[in-house]
Amino acid sequence: MVHQLKPVDTFEWQRIVRRIQIPSSAKYLGLMMTTYANADGSHILPGVERLARVMCVSEPTVKRNLALLRNAGLIERTKQGNRHAAQADEYRLTMPSNVCDLAMLDPDEHSTSGNHR
Repeated sequence: MVHQLKPVDTFEWQRIVRRIQIPSSAKYLGLMMTTYANADGSHILPGVERLARVMCVSEPTVKRNLALLRNAGLIERTKQGNRHAAQADEYRLTMPSNVCDLAMLDPDEHSTSGNHR
């Protein structure tokens, strides 16, 4: 089932992703991406090479975690870059329509709720 993605602002995205149970490397990448986002969660353009450099990880690690965030519906590529012209892909922060079904900490960040995997 395909879930619709809802654009969200940076603050709301951080508040939800802080609670979602995903690998720490994906969470770290996502939170790092928010530092490049506009307040409305759009216009994220740092590129894989820059993200790898500032996060002190490899480019394959960044690419793997970008795919995880995209597949989870937490980011959406809004514009494909052109590596030959040194242009990065552009992303925006999103929430999938099924966000309540995801395994996450409760609002007080204590116990896990949602669909356990």
